[in-house]
Amino acid sequence: MPRPPTPTGRRLWLPGPASGRRLLVALLVATALFRMTQNMATTTLSLLAGEAVHLGAAAIGVLGAVLGLLVALVTLLLSRRVPHHRAATSAAWAMAGLAVSLLVLAVAPSFGVLAAGAVLLGAAGGLAMPGLLNAIVSTAGGERERVIAVYTVTLSVSLAVGPLLETVVLSVGHQDVRIPYVVFTVFPLLGAVLLVAARPRRRRTARFVATTSDGASVEAGAGRPDGVGTGRGASADPGPDDAAASEETSVGVDAAGDVATEPAGSPRRRGSGRSGLFASRAGRTALVAQLLYAVPFSGVTVFGALVARRGFGVSAAEAQLGFTVFFVCSFAARAAVAWRAPIAAKQALLWASAALTATGLVLLGTGHGLVLLLVAMGVLGVPHGLTFPLALALVAEATPVDALPRANATLLGSTNLSSVAVPLALGAIVPTVGYQGMMLAVLLPVGAFALVQLAMHVRPDGTG
Repeated sequence: MPRPPTPTGRRLWLPGPASGRRLLVALLVATALFRMTQNMATTTLSLLAGEAVHLGAAAIGVLGAVLGLLVALVTLLLSRRVPHHRAATSAAWAMAGLAVSLLVLAVAPSFGVLAAGAVLLGAAGGLAMPGLLNAIVSTAGGERERVIAVYTVTLSVSLAVGPLLETVVLSVGHQDVRIPYVVFTVFPLLGAVLLVAARPRRRRTARFVATTSDGASVEAGAGRPDGVGTGRGASADPGPDDAAASEETSVGVDAAGDVATEPAGSPRRRGSGRSGLFASRAGRTALVAQLLYAVPFSGVTVFGALVARRGFGVSAAEAQLGFTVFFVCSFAARAAVAWRAPIAAKQALLWASAALTATGLVLLGTGHGLVLLLVAMGVLGVPHGLTFPLALALVAEATPVDALPRANATLLGSTNLSSVAVPLALGAIVPTVGYQGMMLAVLLPVGAFALVQLAMHVRPDGTG
């Protein structure tokens, strides 16, 4: 008996309702636990290196570059090779690795040990995040748009809750920046346990060999709950760790968490001419917009806590409160995009994001005191919420389905490169211009990308 088709008519074997809901909840909770922990470790790394290990800005920049490089390498070279039916398992292992990295960072007495912890942290992030995303997509089935909306909201909520929780931990722990690394270790371990516990169990399949009228032997399976053989020995309650991709269907996961599935031989799958991120003006616009914001975001992620401490004169806990405001505003912007989707005025919103980015950088570079810090981080949080979903939407609209994984990989890979180069460059100029002057210096690449964006629209090439 053939597998039941999805509502689109394409064949995709999905988990049963009960196991699917249970696994989805576990995956979403694990995603929240992972992301809040990873974000804590990343944004607090500069405080840990600067105040606990007493490193300079250049060394902190190197740590940030190592972290970004490992995330990019593992994502591009390893995560893409993990099949979707093994994604949840790979994510569970990565979350255990994240817990180990936190403990290494918590006890680090020197640059070398911090670098080892950063390597582990980056590798865990490069493996866990794609694994969780692919597992969620594989489980979502026909409801994937709704599930992906819940997924993005889960990310935003976890990013807002994490810094708030860290603020409390730092306050209770007398501003000791090592303590959050120890306390947060419990979260990825809990996430790994959830993934293992919720994973559907395989059931043994009874097989028998039947003989057809022409004398040919045919192996059949009897493992389905309705007693009907599948011919492939399918398990009774398959989940992401049991699914098998049909040879007749091309399945890919794009960066937004969407599943791109097209029947073999379909016009969209065959495509025509050039394809990929650079094949359309919309794709190039998405890349420039993403880079425009990725550069300052890399600077804020690596050095933001030190900018708050040494430029604005706030405590470590208040610095993390700034990140809470940042991610709350990001969540509000992303929720607004989801509520109003599809967005017609994407270009106008991207220009607004660029203006808000520049405004936030000026505030970070010139302000002082907790109130102005919170205002600056809130302003920068809005384009963080807007840019990524708008860029992904532009790429999706202009790219054939079969080219989406490659286009999104190019978009994310190019963005990830900024997390390698930017910390090195900014760490090198801090001794000359100071931490707040460094944030003003970021206005230069932001302005350059804005000019590139403007040039693409003043001289359209007709491919977008």
